[in-house]
Amino acid sequence: MAKSFALVALFIGVLLGRCAVAQSGLELKLQSQSKTDAGDFVIQNDEVTWDPTQTAIIVCDVWDYHHCFNAVGRLNEMAPTMNEVIAESRRRGVTIIHAPSGCVDFYKNTAGRKRAMEAPLASNLPDEIGAWCYTIPAEEDAKYPVDQSDGGEDDDPEEHAAWAAKLESIGRDPKQPWKRQLKTIDIDQSVDYITDQGDEVWNILESRKIDNVILLGVHTNMCVLGRPFGLRQMAKNGKNVVLMRDMTDSMYNPKMWPYVSHFEGTRRVISHIEQYVCPTITSDQVIGGELFRFAGDE
Repeated sequence: MAKSFALVALFIGVLLGRCAVAQSGLELKLQSQSKTDAGDFVIQNDEVTWDPTQTAIIVCDVWDYHHCFNAVGRLNEMAPTMNEVIAESRRRGVTIIHAPSGCVDFYKNTAGRKRAMEAPLASNLPDEIGAWCYTIPAEEDAKYPVDQSDGGEDDDPEEHAAWAAKLESIGRDPKQPWKRQLKTIDIDQSVDYITDQGDEVWNILESRKIDNVILLGVHTNMCVLGRPFGLRQMAKNGKNVVLMRDMTDSMYNPKMWPYVSHFEGTRRVISHIEQYVCPTITSDQVIGGELFRFAGDE
């Protein structure tokens, strides 16, 4: 009898321990940049604790394939860490929204897709939440930090041609080869959501009383900023949105202004975001260890 009571007590203790871990707050350091009277920007960090149950991660456009060969390589390099962040966040009670734009039909019969479609219609649906957002008022006086008018591909021409040929050989359109989310990123169909629609994302957030939103994925200067569920839309409509700055990558070609390395270009986009759009955080704040850095970023 005593042994049975001991086992029951142990089980209850483990269960309570797991609940405590799952409900523990997210201790985050939000990095932003503020302008001084002299016109310079200075970095500031604000320590906050977010309730995981009132927090969501949006996984932006982590596609299985891309027309840029180097972009594919960089995404595959950081995807395992990204999946670890997502898994740990989910375990702690964070809502996970997978947003592989243009690919949701692949998931049309899944529980995650149906869950997103069935989220109750929000009474405060923002105007134009279904549209791209190319700028917000805070950016009006800012000079955008990179020239991305060429599309941002940084491939060697021969390498790019070989990649396009490979995509064609496997039945993919070299210009738009994505069909699903990258398999490295696990989708838990029992709790996660799948959508690329701004109104559906908003419905999910409101139905779950979520004000805190973390964006990760690609590409920082295009989809992450501008999608209907992106940083600008979340920021201008009042969400506490942040970018996970080491779990993202830009589409920037060093042959374009300001003629810096690809990784420096990404850093400049992130700096723009911190100055004019929203704060940023890093993956180590969720999973511990060191923040992620691309091997080629010297």
